[in-house]
Amino acid sequence: MKIKTVMHYTAYTLIMAATAKSSFAWAESGGANAPVLQAITVTGKGQAPLALPALGAATGSTIPQSSFNLFQSPGGTNVYSIVSGLPSVMVQTPDPYGLASGGPIGISIRGESSIKGAIGTVDGIPISAIDPGAGQQFLFDSENLLSVSLLTPPFAPEHISVFTQEGYLNRNIRWASDHFGGEVSQSIGSFGFHKTFVRLDSGLLPTGTKFFISSSYAHADSWRGNGSAPDYRYNGTFGVTQQISRRLTAKLFAVYDSMKGVSYLPLTYAQASNLGTFYYLGYNSDPQSLNYSGYNQQKFQDYALVGEIRWRPTSQSTLIIKPFYNQEDGYTMGTGLPGVKPNQIGYWSIHHHLYGILSKLDFHYAHTDFTLGYWYENIQPPGPPTAVKAFNITPSGLQFSNWTPLLVNPVANNVFNSPYIQAKRSFGPVMITAGVRYLMEQIPTLSVYNGSGVGDVSPSQAVSEAVFRYTINGHTDYQWLPYIGAVYQWTPHVSLTAAYGRDNGGPALEMWPKLVLSGMSANAAQNAWNTTRPGTSNAFSLGLSITHARWYLRPDVFYTTYNHKDVPINVPGTTMFYNQNLGVGRALGMEIQGAVEPLDDLQIFGSAAYDRAYFTQNIPYGQTTLPTNEMQFPDVPKFLATLGLRYRYHDFSVSPVIQYTGLRYADSLHTQPVPAYCITNLNFAYHRPVPHVGAFTARLQLLNLFNRHYIGLVSQNYVQTGASAATFYPGAPFTVVGSIGLQF
Repeated sequence: MKIKTVMHYTAYTLIMAATAKSSFAWAESGGANAPVLQAITVTGKGQAPLALPALGAATGSTIPQSSFNLFQSPGGTNVYSIVSGLPSVMVQTPDPYGLASGGPIGISIRGESSIKGAIGTVDGIPISAIDPGAGQQFLFDSENLLSVSLLTPPFAPEHISVFTQEGYLNRNIRWASDHFGGEVSQSIGSFGFHKTFVRLDSGLLPTGTKFFISSSYAHADSWRGNGSAPDYRYNGTFGVTQQISRRLTAKLFAVYDSMKGVSYLPLTYAQASNLGTFYYLGYNSDPQSLNYSGYNQQKFQDYALVGEIRWRPTSQSTLIIKPFYNQEDGYTMGTGLPGVKPNQIGYWSIHHHLYGILSKLDFHYAHTDFTLGYWYENIQPPGPPTAVKAFNITPSGLQFSNWTPLLVNPVANNVFNSPYIQAKRSFGPVMITAGVRYLMEQIPTLSVYNGSGVGDVSPSQAVSEAVFRYTINGHTDYQWLPYIGAVYQWTPHVSLTAAYGRDNGGPALEMWPKLVLSGMSANAAQNAWNTTRPGTSNAFSLGLSITHARWYLRPDVFYTTYNHKDVPINVPGTTMFYNQNLGVGRALGMEIQGAVEPLDDLQIFGSAAYDRAYFTQNIPYGQTTLPTNEMQFPDVPKFLATLGLRYRYHDFSVSPVIQYTGLRYADSLHTQPVPAYCITNLNFAYHRPVPHVGAFTARLQLLNLFNRHYIGLVSQNYVQTGASAATFYPGAPFTVVGSIGLQF
């Protein structure tokens, strides 16, 4: 069929800023609706693409729900996996379903790792906490998302996240439909996996109200060792939209999530180097063992409320206010927790919350679009850890031993305040976006207690019974974060982009447990805590976008400098290490992505990236200096690539996808190489309309088709050697998942 598309100049620019995942959506749709400056007619048999564009000169992509299954982990919660096919993006999980909370779940973007769990927003709201539990990574079923957006630095100030130098990753909520309907789906797969999802939409009621409600349940066995990961995950979600007047709308989104599961056993480098022997090594079924699965697990309950008030006082202005709240309760237990002896099991009791508000005013004046905004967020620790106790293994099970020195009461929380201003204007074929954000970050104030003699009680009760030791006071850091981006529409098919932006990274809050456990004086600990400060980066990017009726291509180059990176430093006179913001580095590289439709029913898409991310000076370490200058950051491959195709025959489609991850090193001195690997996934789908009902969908996913044994996730800090050595998680083996769904 013929599809005629009319796009405003901005929309064209934005679409072409979309990265490989947009090309996946474009390919899936048949490539018929390629964005252009002026109205054109293109021909194709596919449905119109659903991809939403990146904004301004930023590189990035918005992936529609219809394209999630090309890369998404089948558990349907891990948003990182949805964007894993984008250039310079590396995503690793310890399980095939993205449901395991008992191990790190990481994402690396252009060599910058999000190791604090703080990259992630929902409808633009930074609801992500800074470690340690399930949090926002498991709160949302992807069935309740309209799309997922990823922007890589630099990007405009209106994109708010707790930390921004890794990127901006946003879930766009699938709010209630105007029409009554719903869906139900059932998935089953290898290693005892099953997930059930149900959603019902009310449609638009006479009161101007529409709402949806959904529920899901998931379970999977650990593919390594004993236990389930998760044993269960229950999720309930409710969203309501109320049209109050023609100019005023209110929304509320509420979600509850409860999950429990065994952790995945991390391997040493020696074990990771011998996967023939240790590939399936996991926690066992012996209650007298430190590696008993029942002693190495996590359990969390999370609640979140997200609101929105949208008011249009005039035809050229909009005021948006978004309050939010998130609470997390649970625990993580196992060996290796701070302050716990090697022959003991640690129990980290986790109770914390965050709340805040995001507001902005958009208005048009003097041929310019302006945005004024403010972000406030208050995050109660942990992290860092505030309540850890130790247990001994006895013939009858675990027996309480003692509270560790990590018995802490947060006095002042981690608080963010950030106003910003942004302006956008066209000058002929050039569109300029510029702005600045001022960030004030308050580091927590924490009081330490001596819990000797205190029994196995709640953390609050333990603090009330313990003896006060000292208080370490926080401080407030200040940063200006400017941005400017330009888009030049050279021809109707070619555009050029350029941008600069300054971004913030995480302070070295990981130093906290090591400060307390080192035995240093209160004054020394205070002086060390005073060194924490946000990391900073300065990012530059240049891009070229070329689009035609049946293909498009986008190459980009980027350059970023990093200061105050989080690295572990030796405590003088001890063997302990604590983290400080002392690292200095640089990243530069090239990315290319594109898609082509050689036949009406065949689309080919792909991306490739070269990332050189490295230290630019040596790092002090203990009583010596590590020769890290010019060394690639740990766990950062120089080469990443994705290649896939989609062939459609009537109601059937098949999509093989190949992903390549290059050689990387687990340590800063490059003594622990992690080999390159290539993974092939194969997706089959059947989609058929059901008259007078809706649509029926069936899918079959074959993950790691050739059963490649490889090391996927590496849990690490920026400097890795000796006492701060990395741990390793094998990638999941061949996995089969089938699902059926009915939409009505």
